[in-house]
Amino acid sequence: MTPFLEIPAGAPPVSADLLDGAYDLLRSFDAVVGPTSDGGWYAFGLREPSRAPQLRTLTGTPALTLAALRLGLRVAMLPTLPPNRSAENPRPASNLSGAGRH
Repeated sequence: MTPFLEIPAGAPPVSADLLDGAYDLLRSFDAVVGPTSDGGWYAFGLREPSRAPQLRTLTGTPALTLAALRLGLRVAMLPTLPPNRSAENPRPASNLSGAGRH
């Protein structure tokens, strides 16, 4: 199964190394969450994308993490990043799959 990683619109810039690290964590954990210092999140990933509908409506990091834990998922936290305050050029949301990753 291909892991799923979502980067929402308006997320702070995320480096390729951080994305690679998230995918690496999904080899050992069921989910990853990348929190922002304002209480939001910049990345959310699942090793088994079929679990996404159970978590999709939760947008706050604490609620998202708590819901994942209540489902019995092992959650790894990515580094906390500052929120993206640049509203001039919002970018579209990205859903990245692990296809082609090692």
